[in-house]
Amino acid sequence: MAQPAAVSLADAFVEFRERKLLEKKKLRELRAKANEKKRTQSFKSHLRRKFVEQARRYLGVPYGKRFHVLDDDKECDCEGCVEAGRQLRDDPSFLDCCALVRKCVHDLREDFGFVLGAGNQAFQFDTLPIRVGSVDDLEPGDLIFFAGEYYSDMADPDRSDKCRKQKHDMVHVEIFVGGETGKAVIGSREKQKWIKEYDTYEFESKSWKLTETFFVKIDTWLNGELKSHCKEHPWHKFLGEKHAKNSLFFVERTED
Repeated sequence: MAQPAAVSLADAFVEFRERKLLEKKKLRELRAKANEKKRTQSFKSHLRRKFVEQARRYLGVPYGKRFHVLDDDKECDCEGCVEAGRQLRDDPSFLDCCALVRKCVHDLREDFGFVLGAGNQAFQFDTLPIRVGSVDDLEPGDLIFFAGEYYSDMADPDRSDKCRKQKHDMVHVEIFVGGETGKAVIGSREKQKWIKEYDTYEFESKSWKLTETFFVKIDTWLNGELKSHCKEHPWHKFLGEKHAKNSLFFVERTED
C-alpha cells in the first residue's frame, strides 16, 4: 500500500516544480514586456494616477478576518461591524496595509513590470531608496511609512491579534493622495474596520507608538526596478533571486 502513496507524492512534487517554473517564466516575460515600454515622465505620471485610482477601488475592503468573531453562531459586535452594519467576517476579501500596496502593484503589473513578493511593509520600504524630508515633497501615489514600537500588551503571545517586532520597526504604510488638506492618504489602519481615505496621515494607533515617519517616493518602482537597497536585508525570498545550480528549481537560461 505504500508504493501508490510514494508515486502520488512524486507526481505532486513534479506538478509543484512545473508550476513554480511556469511562474518564474511568466515573471521574466512580464519584465521583458514592461521594459519595452518607454518610461517617459508622461508614462510615469500616468502610472501614478492609475496606482491611486486602483487603491480607491479597494475602499471598504476590511483589514482582516481574524480580528472579528469567527463563530457563525455568534454575532461580532466590534466597533467595525457595528459601524458597517454588517458582519465584516463574511466579506469575500481582506487587505491590511501592506497587502493593499501589494495588490495595487499586482493589478498594474504589466505597467510596473514586476509583482511584489509577500513581504510586508518593511520589505516594501527597503525596495524604495528615495526618501524626502516633508509631506510637501510627495506626489500622489508615493508612500508614507511608519516606524513604531508595539505597546507591550500587543506582544502578549496569548492574544489572538499579537504583534511581532518588525525589521526597521516598520509597522505601517499608507498611500499618499494629497487631497484638499495636502496630507490625505488611503490606507488600511484599523484592524476591525476597512480601507479608508483619510484627510491626514497623522493619527494615533491603538497598537503602536510612533517613533518616526518616512516620506518615500515610488520613482524606483515607476522605473520598473525592484530590488532591496538594504545591505542588512536582501529579501531574496520575495525578490525571486536566481536559484543555485544544485537547486531543484534551477533552469539553464537559453536564448529564445
